Amino acid sequence: MQETNPSRRPMSRRIKILLGVSLALNLAVVGLIGGAVLRHGDGKGMGPRSTGFGAYGLPYMMALPREDRRQIGRAIRSGADLPDRSTRRALYRDVLSALRATPFDAGVLAAAAARQAETTIAVQKTAQAAWLDVVAGMSDAERSAYADAVEDVLRRGPKGPRR
Repeated sequence: MQETNPSRRPMSRRIKILLGVSLALNLAVVGLIGGAVLRHGDGKGMGPRSTGFGAYGLPYMMALPREDRRQIGRAIRSGADLPDRSTRRALYRDVLSALRATPFDAGVLAAAAARQAETTIAVQKTAQAAWLDVVAGMSDAERSAYADAVEDVLRRGPKGPRR
C-alpha cells in the first residue's frame, strides 16, 4: 500500500509554468554560449563547426556580417549590469541545492529558477539592444539586403554541412 505524505502539497500550475519558462530561457542562453564557443573556438582546437553544433544560431545573428556579430558579442560581454561567471555559477548551485533538498520545496526551486531567468532576460535585452543599434546604423539598402539575408537563412538553414 502506498503511503501519502500530508506535508507535501502538489505543485501549483503557476509554479510549473514558471519552472518551464525558466528552464527554456536557461537552455536558450546555454545554447547560445555553447554555440559561440564551438563556432569561434576556445583556443584549444574547437573551431567553426568542429562538431556542427555551433552552426545553429539565431537567424538574425547568422545573417549579419561577422564584424557586426562580434560587435554584439562585445556588447554582451561588457554589459555592466550583467552577472559575472561566478554569479551565474552560484545561481546554478542554488537550483541544484533546491533540487536535492529533502524535503523538496517547490517554492525555493521556483525562486532560484526565477533569479536565473532574470539574468537570462538581462543578457537577452543587452543582445537585443546591441542588435538594434547595428540595424539602426544600416542604410536603407543595407537593411533591405540584411532582410534578404535573414530570409535566406530562414529558408536554407545554417551554412555548412548538415549532420
